Amino acid sequence: MNIIIFGPQGSGKGTQAEKLAEQFNLSHIETGQIFRDIARESSPLGIKIKDLNEHKEMIPDEITVDVLKHYLEKVSDDKGVILDSAPRTIGQIQPIEALMRAEKRPIEKAIYITLPYAESVARITKRYMCTLCFRHFVIGKHIAHSGEKCPTCGGMIAQRGDDTPDGIAKRLKTFYEVTVPVIEEYRKKEILIEVDGNRGVEEVFSDIIKQLEKI
Repeated sequence: MNIIIFGPQGSGKGTQAEKLAEQFNLSHIETGQIFRDIARESSPLGIKIKDLNEHKEMIPDEITVDVLKHYLEKVSDDKGVILDSAPRTIGQIQPIEALMRAEKRPIEKAIYITLPYAESVARITKRYMCTLCFRHFVIGKHIAHSGEKCPTCGGMIAQRGDDTPDGIAKRLKTFYEVTVPVIEEYRKKEILIEVDGNRGVEEVFSDIIKQLEKI
């Protein structure tokens, strides 16, 4: 099984992707996290990605496809793939689908986890990260408040740059203006599963599984 998963920031698509990966023996490829990791490197690509991130600019389509190709080639033949955050633009659809076919991994289903704008903002503003070990936390779930130290390494905890109010507004604007048209293309292809993300994790997961089982 080879799937794409979409959702606005805060929708829980990363959590659902991990659960689906475990359920169906899939390799979860999340380009957003991959690019955050690359941005910490001192390589030419790392420096370029860091600069784009700092200016809140999107990664060029050709870089996304090249990086995705590198990670796809490392997935063992006995596993499927769940793509998280790719394709993000209309321009990425054709090259990513061609890449998936070349890797003998044609896209079978696309999952869209919906979430109201206000709920996205409310959830994202609770997200924090350790500045040393980069572990992620949610206030009220993993930590009580932002002044705590990382329980893993004792490092300072802070919001990611793109989880600030300005960052959130720009990311959600990009999602609705740039990525929603991609989702609509998969609706036209009649392979889109849409679920309400404004519920608990297990309830959302159960809904996704039920819809996948109808295939």
